[in-house]
Amino acid sequence: MKSWLARLFGKERPRSAGENPASVSSPGPVRADPQIPDEERAVALVRLLEDPTAREDEQDDAAVDLEYLSGPLVEAVLIRAIRTGDFSSDLAQRCAESLAGIWARQGRVDPAFQAELRSVAKEEVVGILGARAPHLLPPGAHQGSSGGSWAEPGPDRGEGRPVP
Repeated sequence: MKSWLARLFGKERPRSAGENPASVSSPGPVRADPQIPDEERAVALVRLLEDPTAREDEQDDAAVDLEYLSGPLVEAVLIRAIRTGDFSSDLAQRCAESLAGIWARQGRVDPAFQAELRSVAKEEVVGILGARAPHLLPPGAHQGSSGGSWAEPGPDRGEGRPVP
């Protein structure tokens, strides 16, 4: 195992049961080491994203960095994190941004998951796809000032009775 990977996963020293993960210093961002191949970088970021003891800011950084990688593992982990965050957590939002960036770059979407999207995650995907790859938005999708969403009936969408 390479030394950077060992440092990242804490293999060089044992962790005590009472150790506070927030007080442990990070070995440095995985994205900053140009010697790490993309496949290994993806595995490291995925592991960090799924580590329940990782700090929130490290998980956010991992989610953001995954946008620049591709593959079924990366997409599956981002989708799982979005679902785990109930489509509305801060981490789910970051994962949705990255997933939309991957979809825009690759020119394709996962239609089943795209239909499942809701809340903040949906707004992020619509906003990013609307800006970078509008042809990937489903029919009836549009953007509003908050990033947009699929067309949903209601007064705020220009349909029905006005709200007093």
